[in-house]
Amino acid sequence: MSQPLTFAYRNVLFGRDARDAWALFRVHTSTYAGLSTAAKIEQLGRLAAFASAVESDFQILRVTRTWSGADYAEAARATLDELHGFPAKLEDLIDGHARTVAHDAAARPEVFLVVSLAAEVQSASLRGIAQRLAGAVGLADARGISAAQLTDCLDRERHAFGRAADYLDVERASTHELQWLLRRTALRGLGEPWLDRFWRPQALILDRDDEDGGLRFEPTHADLVSLLDVPMTERRDHLEIGEAVQTVLIAGALPEITVFPGRQAELLFSPLEGVGFPVDASFSARVLSNERALALVRKRIVDADHAFRDESHGDHGPTARTAERPDLARELEEQLSSTARPPLLRAQLSLAVSAPSIDELDDRVRLLRREFAPIALHRPKDVQLRLWQGHLPAQRPSVRRYDDVLLPEQFGAMVPTATHAVGARAGLLVGHTLSGSRQPVLFDVTEGSRTSRPPAVLCTGTPGSGKTVTAQLLAYQAFTCGSQVVDLDPKGDHHLASLVGAEHVEEVELSASGEFRGMLDPLRIAPEDLRVELAYSFLTELLPAPVPPQWQTEIRAAVAQVAGDGGQSCGLVLDALDRGGEDARAAAHAIEVHAASGLLQLGFAARETEAAALGTRPVVSLRIANLTLPSPGTPKIDLTQEERTGRALLRLLAVQALHLAGSDWSRHKVVIVEELSQLVGDAIGLALIQRIVRMCRSQNATPILVTQVVDDVAAVADMVGCFFAFGVETDTEARRVLTLLGLDPEDPGLRGQLRSFRRGRCLMRDYEGRVSPIQVDLADPHLLDALDTTPRRAAR
Repeated sequence: MSQPLTFAYRNVLFGRDARDAWALFRVHTSTYAGLSTAAKIEQLGRLAAFASAVESDFQILRVTRTWSGADYAEAARATLDELHGFPAKLEDLIDGHARTVAHDAAARPEVFLVVSLAAEVQSASLRGIAQRLAGAVGLADARGISAAQLTDCLDRERHAFGRAADYLDVERASTHELQWLLRRTALRGLGEPWLDRFWRPQALILDRDDEDGGLRFEPTHADLVSLLDVPMTERRDHLEIGEAVQTVLIAGALPEITVFPGRQAELLFSPLEGVGFPVDASFSARVLSNERALALVRKRIVDADHAFRDESHGDHGPTARTAERPDLARELEEQLSSTARPPLLRAQLSLAVSAPSIDELDDRVRLLRREFAPIALHRPKDVQLRLWQGHLPAQRPSVRRYDDVLLPEQFGAMVPTATHAVGARAGLLVGHTLSGSRQPVLFDVTEGSRTSRPPAVLCTGTPGSGKTVTAQLLAYQAFTCGSQVVDLDPKGDHHLASLVGAEHVEEVELSASGEFRGMLDPLRIAPEDLRVELAYSFLTELLPAPVPPQWQTEIRAAVAQVAGDGGQSCGLVLDALDRGGEDARAAAHAIEVHAASGLLQLGFAARETEAAALGTRPVVSLRIANLTLPSPGTPKIDLTQEERTGRALLRLLAVQALHLAGSDWSRHKVVIVEELSQLVGDAIGLALIQRIVRMCRSQNATPILVTQVVDDVAAVADMVGCFFAFGVETDTEARRVLTLLGLDPEDPGLRGQLRSFRRGRCLMRDYEGRVSPIQVDLADPHLLDALDTTPRRAAR
């Protein structure tokens, strides 16, 4: 094998000689599935604009990085709060996750852009002839590059970086990434290579260059080919590299007409994500200037006209394809002759596949060909090594017979930067994507508050879809890492306490017993700026609708007076009303009648007693025995006394949760709020939830909101950082959810997915705004059994 790379300096690579310089950039990927058609076309436009503006040959490498169970475990352990966490419980979680990651052998795509820095040289000029002669006798060897030449390369690299950054989310690749790109070629999706963290290709000896009057550089220890020093045997249609076998496939002619968005256009995304094994792709493009492109197209116009004329004189006339070609060619000529003057790309798309055995390799080739059909994937014989070398960075195709001429828009339609990846960069495993690659999905419950993003997590979906189990899973993971958990559990169906252990749980099941009297008095537990409104709302909620306006005025005045005097009991409000006029005394009497006994005593603290202390343990579970809640959407006038009481107390329970979450800002907290629909039904409840979300951001807390009513989501969607959208029942609900997620509500495939999602399948939008279908996976069956809220059939 001829030496493919001779030298590297920073992110500048040198191929055959000093004139063959390239810049290596990392391109950040973005989620694609589910975007609106307009958003997908916008991605195509950015990629096509880059291809039109780059004015240099370029190479796109879409490679795979294998998930490592050991690396996952190391990163997951970093989420532990050493002061408050539980290392043994966290280690049990991580061990199960690491086994799942290793068993799935998942790989995530990474994209690199390599742009040629070669200066334009006319080959017929004296300078061009001199440079080619210098290269032939080895005088242009990159291992002897002068300081002036290197400075010129770095200047052109800065120009190339700025041009790429105008259209793509790019950053300069590091030396570590270059080492990984080269070493991984021996494994290619079957594992991760060992990397030398001290490896540096720019270890140099400095010498004087008499010709340029400057310095000349010569590498000493940095032989890039040594990174490819692996036993390799070339067979006719594959390579044996170490313990693996690899083959390279090349895409044949692309269809002249394709539909975008669509699988036949998205060649660097959909087919690669559709198979369940890693595939590397290389797209190499040589830019044809506008003048050369026009000459080529005009030649094709002549060829198309000749073919049409020849077939027209036949017995059966021209075929439909032959009849279309002259018009298509003239449309292309008109486009190339426009004021934009775009170039054409002489390009080649190749795929590298690896497997542990030749039989499995052949199976993978068959599956890949099926995904790309009707586009042919050729498997050339006797040139596999040359094709394999073309998947290294800074390489041009050496087998030119498979080249195709493409428009920049055709390259953009391949969407090489698209991915299904979603979730935190580092965190604990919560599931995997529903793509063929089954990429692990991680979640860091502290990410929102830690990165100054809206911290709230919203779980919505029909009963039985998995929203409550997911909320409990996130809370349990947060507990093991050291967060305090406040679990608002009005239905009493949460099983978090059985996992964390009784010694770590403070279960507060409020009842009509006298010991809990005043535990939820709004004048004691509400924030200062919401105290009057919440107390007024609580007292008026107790009365049958409609409440006379005169009573409303007297109750508000009494609440304001007591709060202004520093009073901390709704009983003091009743005393103030008893001292008032006739309307005030009538309102006090009505409240006393409805609040004389039962659960409503929770909201009336005794004047002379202090509230009991809560929140002394890592998990606080708040519930109210026998709480009756109305069906979502029930008009206030139709509520029964029990339903009015239930909704009023649930609101106070949420206030108590907010009160506990604000106790210690140095420790991260998680607040689970169930039955969101009961809390956002009016202005006061909505203001309370908005207050919880806003305060949690500043108080180092993450609220997890749970609801099955999609209409409630719109009221808080702008304040939600992470969204788990589980299954819905109707097409209308699906449209609403997709709109809130920023996806295409008119996409029938997405609406059908949402209607079919059950048992942990959902659309996840992470804190970075990426959206992808995922399967929530607890990894441990015992953990699922403990948290599952689905009623179980009794054993016979």
